[in-house]
Amino acid sequence: MADSIQTRTREPGTIISVVVRARNAASDLERCLAGLQRQVLPPGRELEIVVVDNDSTDATRAVAQRHGAAVVPISQAEFSWGRALNRGIARTHGDVVLLLSSDATPAQDLWLQRMVEPLAEPDVGIVYGRQLAYPDAPVDERVRLERTFGTQPITLDRQRHADNPSARGMLASNACAAIRRDLWQQHPYDEQTSGGEEGPFTCAALKQGFRCLYHPTARVYHSHRDGPWKLACREWEILHKNAVYTGARLKKRMLVRWWAALVKRRLLNCARVRAPLYYRLEGLLRLPVDVAACVIAGTLLFREKSRHQARVAFWR
Repeated sequence: MADSIQTRTREPGTIISVVVRARNAASDLERCLAGLQRQVLPPGRELEIVVVDNDSTDATRAVAQRHGAAVVPISQAEFSWGRALNRGIARTHGDVVLLLSSDATPAQDLWLQRMVEPLAEPDVGIVYGRQLAYPDAPVDERVRLERTFGTQPITLDRQRHADNPSARGMLASNACAAIRRDLWQQHPYDEQTSGGEEGPFTCAALKQGFRCLYHPTARVYHSHRDGPWKLACREWEILHKNAVYTGARLKKRMLVRWWAALVKRRLLNCARVRAPLYYRLEGLLRLPVDVAACVIAGTLLFREKSRHQARVAFWR
């Protein structure tokens, strides 16, 4: 607690803040915060960590407090991805705020420095880092991360992305990002979307004239090994988000295309020779169960009244 009080008396320019969203993520959060504590900070800067806890029933809060993080609560009833970020950022004091998933771990001790370096240029508003698969990542995650997060730096194209709130084609991901606090003050994260809150935020930044950069030398490990139900809910969030942002009405034939796309993607990924054989075989064996979970999830979540309960179950 003494560290938190001391931080409030420092100038904002000396603080680098990190916001982590978590729910029942004690083991992942331990790894994440340990990685943050190992970071080599730029000269004259200090680290501030804020954990936004979504009604955890495990040791998540204790882990956060043990690492000196401030804990900001948010209930399941009021949770949204954007609202959780807004709560956390409001509690920070730094001019630069890094956003990191509780299940992400910096891959090097200079990760933080490499994330904030581009923000020294006044027209850079957002930086995204590279995400790598953990050693036990399933085949779909391995291929997705390899394709999405390459080795070359990228500046998002204003003409292409400024009117693209669904974030299609963007590398943008708040699993590993850094933003300017003053940009967030002008454009807080959308609290209504079911997922992909970085899409509207990035569009607003581009329209205002800021540059948004992909910085591949800033690397974290971040991949998901979900059970069938959680995988289905995560996939549904993406489907629903894209429908909301494009103004499309959800129709049953969209569900059929979603299920077919999952089967096609899994089969193609398992045929890739670069993925280890064990994980390709695992992907094939899991496919019937994963498809069944997506069929059940799509059928249940097609009704708007069921979506809130499903989101609560997703976070358990």
